[in-house]
Amino acid sequence: MERTNYWTRRIRRRTLLTGSATASAGLAGWALAGCGDDDDNGGTGGNGSTETPGGVRPGTATAPTPTVAGEQIKRDGIFNLRQSAPFANISIYNGLDSGLYFGLITPIYDHLWYTPLDTGIRENFLAENIEQPDPLHFTVTLKEAVFQDKPPISGRKVTANDVKASFEAASQATKISNSSWWTQVLDKVDAVDERTVAFTLKAVDAWTFSTTNAGSPLAGSILPEEHAKDQGQLEKDPIGSGLFEFVSQENGTNFALKRNETYREKGRPNLAGYQYKLIQEQAAALAAFSAKEIDSVVPGNKLERDQLTQQHGDAVFPDLELNRAVWMVQPRGDGEWADPRVSQAISLALNKDEMVELMGFGEGQASGPVPPTFASHALTEAEIAETFGRHDPVEAKALLDASGFDTTREYQIKFITPGDSYAQFAQIVQSHLDKHLGIKTKLVGEDFGKWLAQSLYGSDYDGFIVYPTLEYDDPSSYIGAYQLEIGGRPNWAGWENEALNDIVVRQKATLDDTERAKLVHDLQRQAWEVGAPFIPTFVRVSGSVYWKHVKGLVTGRGSYRYLAGSTYIDKG
Repeated sequence: MERTNYWTRRIRRRTLLTGSATASAGLAGWALAGCGDDDDNGGTGGNGSTETPGGVRPGTATAPTPTVAGEQIKRDGIFNLRQSAPFANISIYNGLDSGLYFGLITPIYDHLWYTPLDTGIRENFLAENIEQPDPLHFTVTLKEAVFQDKPPISGRKVTANDVKASFEAASQATKISNSSWWTQVLDKVDAVDERTVAFTLKAVDAWTFSTTNAGSPLAGSILPEEHAKDQGQLEKDPIGSGLFEFVSQENGTNFALKRNETYREKGRPNLAGYQYKLIQEQAAALAAFSAKEIDSVVPGNKLERDQLTQQHGDAVFPDLELNRAVWMVQPRGDGEWADPRVSQAISLALNKDEMVELMGFGEGQASGPVPPTFASHALTEAEIAETFGRHDPVEAKALLDASGFDTTREYQIKFITPGDSYAQFAQIVQSHLDKHLGIKTKLVGEDFGKWLAQSLYGSDYDGFIVYPTLEYDDPSSYIGAYQLEIGGRPNWAGWENEALNDIVVRQKATLDDTERAKLVHDLQRQAWEVGAPFIPTFVRVSGSVYWKHVKGLVTGRGSYRYLAGSTYIDKG
């Protein structure tokens, strides 16, 4: 199952920062050490805790991201960024967009820990120490920290009661983008004393500490107890103890944040703040970047990126990687759609090479449900070519005809607006379905909030819904769609398959890394064979283009880059 190609070799890996437990396994003291490592390091240290792959015990302090020798860090810079669409609200509990911004990208809130992509090793943040006597219990000792000095919280200490209230509120929130861990695994959270929090689980879950579960930058955000219990306050003036402090906004746009001067780790963050500017059209965003009104931009494709680098030369630089967002086509999975031949026919009708050419100008590759970045868990290139990556219009039409699928009616394809790529992908899917299967569809664009809460989470679509997945930092998150319930909601596609649901559950409870990787891998083969209505197509090469005055970026570590606090602006 191990595979090496240009992209898996090229993805940058940084030196392991010590201070963690085995986070891919998620259960310190009960899992084989190492993420994708076959070594069985069963030894224990003097305090009874199993040593991690880095040779340190759980709870070791996280080292700061190293800087280049002689580098002079300037701490007075404002990072100017694009905001592509207004937010309907500013509560992390009421939308994925606001949650990602304030919990992750510009963190107002602190987090107990985070698990970077490159190592899979948990790094403690607000948690000073984590002890786990058995797979169903772990205890967190908190570092000293205070909330931002704004009424009514007024800079008071962060306590165990805040952590307890935050996790309880997140587990009960209905609009937050949560995994099933929060409803099916987490049992209770107890405040033992002012700085000690005890977690009890209902079931063993090897991914407990991952960024999709207890380490989520959204649901794992630590709020003041007052705000966790009265969430209306989150809509007015969010207060946390994270790297940045909320300053202002204009009807869900143009957010301003400033450095939290009382952050628990002195000297972080380097930035003095963030300023977001609402720029909805891609052409306007490219122009704003060229005019240095914003400091970075995400090109829509290779052509746009090449134009920027040709126009500005050495004054800008691209940060590229094989994206972990898998572009998905999700038909319904109930009624006539439940016949496995229907999903297989749809997959075979989709020309992934053409998608890569049209959307990535030739940069990208076909993908299975788990993207190629996770080489030990993903399907190999040969397996993808035999299954999800295969394009065979003749076989596709034969399968659909044999299923008796109704091609006389028109179906909807729902996609997110605004955004050129979302619309382009929907148009390509529409063309392939019509050309190769004779399925007539109507494109329906929806604003992100409605699309997410109603159409995807609420399973409110009659034919197809298309989207790129999030760029998860663990492979398990990509297979959650095969469960009977997803984040406490019924299966998005209305699809039921007990066998695949059981495999998803079983791999979570498997503490051996190699065995768990095999379960994830084999599940994807079975998903093809049973015609699961979650059809992966391809992943793109993507990344931002920055002006050279943006420095201190952390690369190759997934979403951890946003929480490192090392970025700064140096215009000379």
